Amino acid sequence: MDLINKPIQVVTSKPARQTYLNTILFVTTSTILLGLAVVAYILFYYNYVPQIGIERTIHLQYGDGPHPYGIASLDSSLVHEQDYDLSLILHVPRSPSNIALGNFMLSLSLLSSSYKPASQSTTPPSTLLPPLSSSILPSDIIFTTRRPAILTYTSRLISLSDRIFSLPLYILGLRRESEVLHIPMAEHASFKRGRSNIPAYILLEIQSGQEVQVYDIRVHFTARFSGLRWMMYNHRILSFLIFVSAFWIAEIIWSAVGWLLFRSLSTKPALLTPKPEEQDPSVKQEDETDDPDLSDTPRTFPTYGRQAPLRYEPRVKDEDSEEYILDETTIQPLAAEADDESEDFGGRSGLGTRTDSGLGTSFDEGRGRGLARKRSSGVKRSSAD
Repeated sequence: MDLINKPIQVVTSKPARQTYLNTILFVTTSTILLGLAVVAYILFYYNYVPQIGIERTIHLQYGDGPHPYGIASLDSSLVHEQDYDLSLILHVPRSPSNIALGNFMLSLSLLSSSYKPASQSTTPPSTLLPPLSSSILPSDIIFTTRRPAILTYTSRLISLSDRIFSLPLYILGLRRESEVLHIPMAEHASFKRGRSNIPAYILLEIQSGQEVQVYDIRVHFTARFSGLRWMMYNHRILSFLIFVSAFWIAEIIWSAVGWLLFRSLSTKPALLTPKPEEQDPSVKQEDETDDPDLSDTPRTFPTYGRQAPLRYEPRVKDEDSEEYILDETTIQPLAAEADDESEDFGGRSGLGTRTDSGLGTSFDEGRGRGLARKRSSGVKRSSAD
């Protein structure tokens, strides 16, 4: 049975239970901190790494000024100190007017949040009005650029041959006589730190007159990552493992530091409380009293039986004498009858000599009781005679 009980006692002992509890607390705390590290990395990723692609559709306004224009809102999609490539995507038909138009200019401006778009006007549109870009304050313009655009040239023979061979596709609606133009407007455009330096609106003007024909037009921002953002975006798994581990270790360290500070602060009042002086229980401490010292005071001590009481009379040392008396005190009976009674009692008992009374010993107590009995018997005999 000892072989069975001993391992059970070891497993269920107090140090083992404390070890189990500490292990459970450590594992639980580490798991919670690991979950917090994962959440922290996700929040850090979405706040530090911006969207790599931002696209806005612009609806052109015709007849309100010399050129068609459009304004779109960017909200808070762009971030500061990040390089962007801007491009325009134009879906235009290959109409005779667009082909005859040749080159035309595209003007793109990024406006700050202080710019307020004009409200809907009740006046009829007119091409005689000045362009909208001329009415914008320079302080509201953060970035502006102008680039040319043109449809792809094809000869008449190539164009006719392509249409003939693609005729079934045109009939089925799988192909159209249109073209999509990708015009790069800016490269590595960045914005300074500050909310007022982040663009809030896009203004686009097609400076070709009212003759240009457009299906739709979109503005595309492409973020050019570098440094830490490039690593976090292109190596997501590796970045996740590195940053989550770093956050987790930092959380464990700060949690341990906080726990130690809490322990030190919680035990500080107890350390400041003065502890009573430890006393040896085997040593008896004398109570301090205000009673005067009676070593030089005459005192009387009771005795056993019918013995005369003893009197303590200290001797006073003569101040003029140069000799020191070693034995300063003597204990004497109160009356001389005590000596006579002792001698008479000794003669009756047949003891030829005087002996020491053994004061203060057990022998003296027993002897005192015997003497008291003999004395009482002697008194009875004398009374009978």
